[in-house]
Amino acid sequence: MVHRDFIGRYKGSLLGAFWPLINPIGHLILYTFLFSVVLKVKFGASDSTGNFALYLMAGLLPWSCLAEALSRSTTVILESPNLVKRVVFPLQILPVVLVISSLMSELVAFSILFVASVFALHTVHPTILFLPLIMVSQILFAGGLSCLLASLGVYIRDIRHIMALGLSAWMYATPIVYPATALPENLQFLIWINPMAGIVTDYRRVLLEGLAPNWPVYASYTAVAVIVWALGYGFFQKTKKSFADIM
Repeated sequence: MVHRDFIGRYKGSLLGAFWPLINPIGHLILYTFLFSVVLKVKFGASDSTGNFALYLMAGLLPWSCLAEALSRSTTVILESPNLVKRVVFPLQILPVVLVISSLMSELVAFSILFVASVFALHTVHPTILFLPLIMVSQILFAGGLSCLLASLGVYIRDIRHIMALGLSAWMYATPIVYPATALPENLQFLIWINPMAGIVTDYRRVLLEGLAPNWPVYASYTAVAVIVWALGYGFFQKTKKSFADIM
């Protein structure tokens, strides 16, 4: 199902499977121009546009993966009425498929980031081996929210429109287009309560800075991810019995 979903999204389009590369590159160019060239935002000591682009892409990839999964999960049950009416079909697979499919898109785009970082940094940091640990937390967090939204989408049809606005606000509350150090002292707590802030920061640490994850922050967002997964999955399991009646 993951393969079918991943391929199906681009089937029939002119550029086909190139879209997982085109989308992040397009956003990268847009945000780099706006925030680096126009607003002069910089990461670390370097004020070069290339350095900004690397840090930006390292933040955009996990965020885009999450945002894609969440935005699609709000209608995933409504778009599968035939499967809902099959008593033996495990509906909980549907939001999970979206998360894994979105992760596949991220991994395709990650190849560009990896090549660009090797070219710019002239090295591959061994700390990249920590990346799977971060991704596990990311998948649990996205999976739990996707299950929750997939269920809510059946009962509250406006949820997809609410999520579109919510994701925009959430993105700018996450240090993606700006460094975490740019947050004022009184807002630094956002790093702890926003799991994506910690995930984005740790992506940059292990990929670009040669540092291990910030372990206290990692423990914090991983704990949140586990709780979100348990609550989201549990809520889905509890509510799925009435999907067929409502639809």
